[in-house]
Amino acid sequence: MRLGIWAPAPQTIRADANVRPKFTALTQNGGGVDPSFLYAIDVLQRAEELGFDITLIAQRWLGPDLDSWIYAAAMAAHTNKIELMAAVHPGITDPRIAAKMGASIDRISGGRFCVNIVNGARQPELSAFGQWLDREAPRYQRMSEFIQVMKGLWAGDDFSFHGDFYNFEHVGIFTRSVRAPHPPIYAASHVEAGMEVVARECAAWFVNYDKDRNLYTESMKRIEREIGLMEMHARTLNKRLTYGLNALVLLGETDEEANAKAEEHLRFAQSDPTMRVGSGGLGANLVGSPQTVAKRIDRYRALGIDLLMLHFYPMRSGLDEFAEKVMPRL
Repeated sequence: MRLGIWAPAPQTIRADANVRPKFTALTQNGGGVDPSFLYAIDVLQRAEELGFDITLIAQRWLGPDLDSWIYAAAMAAHTNKIELMAAVHPGITDPRIAAKMGASIDRISGGRFCVNIVNGARQPELSAFGQWLDREAPRYQRMSEFIQVMKGLWAGDDFSFHGDFYNFEHVGIFTRSVRAPHPPIYAASHVEAGMEVVARECAAWFVNYDKDRNLYTESMKRIEREIGLMEMHARTLNKRLTYGLNALVLLGETDEEANAKAEEHLRFAQSDPTMRVGSGGLGANLVGSPQTVAKRIDRYRALGIDLLMLHFYPMRSGLDEFAEKVMPRL
């Protein structure tokens, strides 16, 4: 199983007392090199040192968060091994531009770039910066075309495409990625139409689970069932998918201590609408003593999960605690 870590950003992780002023600085002029990015360098370099394989850089258009693709390009210069997964929104970014930028970051990073397709659940973002589509069917058609265009441009110097959302003749970007045939593409989807697109066009799928951690048993059954469905799609297409899981890790000396932290974290997340990632990550239920968390990770592995994309609270000390107390048990 591969270990991933969310790149720290204002709407991705919960800020502790040390991080909060660094995130606040993003909303103010002046200050030199951005302190939130310096903090991210420290966290991701430590994660790389500990053996983490990949980091996910979320794209948040409404808010002070740094742009994910610029973040990834800059982080390439400060890391050596960790993969850099930048999120992108069909309907905001043009796939021809994404293909050019993606190949560029992959070259700069030595083949460590990959893409997370976010089809768009945040209507205000899509309405403000792109095109919001009310119905799911055209959203997933646009997502499918977006990926096909990127792949086509990564594969050849003279590419034409005629779809419902993208139409062009004889376009080439010429820049080739280090990894062939192209950087890996990840995505999530909670509906059948989206799962079909992911199975057909992507290398990996972030699985669905119930966001209420009290429904952990039901979530495990759902994960097993939906991985089974995706495997059926993959076999039909004669390909292999890998499966990722997003999770917040909260450790305690005992399960009771960790559960108390989770309840406090949930109360905070419910009071702050920007922290949906933080509250949703609790549903994976990597909450408990180191023994409990290690056992649950092993259970996810047995279900077919290949990648855990983790975040912690507090982020930096939580990362070190996880490495010290949980990783040796895996």
